[in-house]
Amino acid sequence: MLFEEIELIIKNKFSPKIFRTDSEYYGLYYGQVNSKKHIKKILFTVDLSLESIHYAVKNKINLIISLNGFNNNPITHFNQLLVNKLNLLSRYPLLIFILNSTFIAAEGGVSDTIMESLYLKLDQTLNVKNNKGDSVPIGRICIPNSYTENSKAMTLDKLLGRIKSNLELEKVLFVGDLNSEVKKICIVGKDKLNINYLIKALKIECDCYISGYFDHQIASYAKESRINLIGISLYNCSSIALKKLHNILSLEFPYDDFYFFESRDPITIFN
Repeated sequence: MLFEEIELIIKNKFSPKIFRTDSEYYGLYYGQVNSKKHIKKILFTVDLSLESIHYAVKNKINLIISLNGFNNNPITHFNQLLVNKLNLLSRYPLLIFILNSTFIAAEGGVSDTIMESLYLKLDQTLNVKNNKGDSVPIGRICIPNSYTENSKAMTLDKLLGRIKSNLELEKVLFVGDLNSEVKKICIVGKDKLNINYLIKALKIECDCYISGYFDHQIASYAKESRINLIGISLYNCSSIALKKLHNILSLEFPYDDFYFFESRDPITIFN
């Protein structure tokens, strides 16, 4: 395939550029390219770790598609880890494309993947405005699925159990009463909980909010606001979402080679 082909389908369909939030980076992150450059081997990864870059160089990957970049801020100085990564990248002329929050908001992205994994029913999207005034569907407002008329109410305790089981998580942080009924759930697949998104969810009467980890201040706010708050590591969810994109694109371009860099969540639990 040509680089412009995969760039076009990602930007317009699978991870739309208009879903970018604020000043975060999106698109071609590393490497020089013209639109007619031929791409034969593509690697998907959650992070640009040293191991994933080494794998890419070893297997002569032409394009890395990563959810996250080297860091969340512009590169203002070069530490040793970054130097090591750049040294590796210099050994083989590959390209890096970064998705960032566009893939959280996109249909089939991280927020959707969490919702589907928990067997929740979409009610509406949680929309926020980016700095260009575009509406970004960063989250999903869901309701529990009722398979029968006699289905018991979804409680926070049941939802936490489903999260641990279906998302294969060892640790789930929460604020709230385990016996409380959960009727309206907001899911935002970002690693760090955004207080403004939480406030927006409260305004539309959500009684539960699922996102990345949160601090004491946000926990206190949630407790006083009487909203159930759930914080999880999103690494597994991001991997599942990227694997789905990997499978779709491999069908879209059957004559090219697609790889997925398998790695474990860097956050581990001491039991």
